Amino acid sequence: MNILISWPYLTPEVVRFIGDHAEHIRLLVDSGAFTNWKAGRDTNLNDYIEFINGLPITPWRYFSLDRIGDAETTWKNLMVMRDQGLTPVPVFTRGTDPAILDQMYEFSDLVGLGVGVGSPNYRGYVRWITEQNQGRPLHWLGVANPALLRYYTPYSADTSSWEAGARYGTQPIYLGKGVFKKYSRKMARVIAPSPEQWRAIELCGMDPKLFQHEHSWRGGYSPIRALGARCWVRFSMEVESFGTYFFLSTAVFSGLHLVLDGYLYFKGVTCNSCSYHQEVNTASPDP
Repeated sequence: MNILISWPYLTPEVVRFIGDHAEHIRLLVDSGAFTNWKAGRDTNLNDYIEFINGLPITPWRYFSLDRIGDAETTWKNLMVMRDQGLTPVPVFTRGTDPAILDQMYEFSDLVGLGVGVGSPNYRGYVRWITEQNQGRPLHWLGVANPALLRYYTPYSADTSSWEAGARYGTQPIYLGKGVFKKYSRKMARVIAPSPEQWRAIELCGMDPKLFQHEHSWRGGYSPIRALGARCWVRFSMEVESFGTYFFLSTAVFSGLHLVLDGYLYFKGVTCNSCSYHQEVNTASPDP
């Protein structure tokens, strides 16, 4: 399972769990720059370097410490990390001269593309840089648009959209072949999932009737979070079949459990330490 976790959320408990299930997890470590930027905080480079050096597990890859909207500092941080013997994936931030990509590929086979998801015309920027990049491996940070992924097949990408149902009350149900269809908490009060959504939910091993009850949309191990994880795990496995490593991002321990459990479900693997939330599938209806 491809999982992205930012440095601030890699607690000793999370790291230990990943180590215990290393045969099933491909871990990509993010520096947390976007998280801190949204919170108005700076990330300390020396602390990040110390963390990477002290990790008791070996991540698949880890990103350099970027600063959103600051190409100069982002480049300096990359050079400091390399001077200290680290081999981070460079991050190309929006607004940087595309010629810098050539320099990044001189010492890295992969470059992260930070586009500022949600900013004006970010999808157009993804297209433009990807086409400028002449087929070299890119990781799209936070970009999960199915049409873009299928057309450009980047080396890798990530998203936290699997948590949309729990966060915003609207869950994209994965129907297969890159197609999602939204089902909301508001809709669930008055109408059952459509026949195609019903089949997709059952394919995820869950009872579609659960989502007509309010309690199923709330809580760390709620049915809606379990469904979101399984929908996007299924999508990520299909995306990887055409050559893109697609990572699900999480910031909480329950998210890590749910995503890994979803992956093991589709692989037909039983993992007792990942399946303790199975009660979500048998939760009693609201009185």
